[in-house]
Amino acid sequence: MSQSFFQTLRDGKTYAETWPHHSVVAAMTESRVIPMTRKGVKWVPGIAVINALLTWQFLPQEQLATGIMLSLIMLSLPLQGIYWLGWRSQQQLKPLLKRWYLELRQKLEAQGIPVKAANNNAPRYMDLAIVLRQALDQLPPHEH
Repeated sequence: MSQSFFQTLRDGKTYAETWPHHSVVAAMTESRVIPMTRKGVKWVPGIAVINALLTWQFLPQEQLATGIMLSLIMLSLPLQGIYWLGWRSQQQLKPLLKRWYLELRQKLEAQGIPVKAANNNAPRYMDLAIVLRQALDQLPPHEH
């Protein structure tokens, strides 16, 4: 299941938008990566431009290539976060998370709520994000 680079980036953006911001999932890696990636997308381009301008203005010409390269590396950091999220969204769940996913899905279906995530045999992290979002929005707190 090889995807193109740009499809993985789109998946990462979708995954970041779908993943719930809630205390139930606060210990999961996504709850740390998504806010840092959002901050990186917001702040890193400006910092990279300032770095390039300061390098150009105050350092000797021999250091200009190094400063520009450092700015390009900085610009790649938020992209790496989005790519990782896209990659992660397509990974199959570990057994413990799969059990939790199936339990939440069963509770939603028992309440008569249609479940958007479709993959039941080999659920992915994106499926978990969708089911978690639905469960947190529609189930009572004691059933999460």
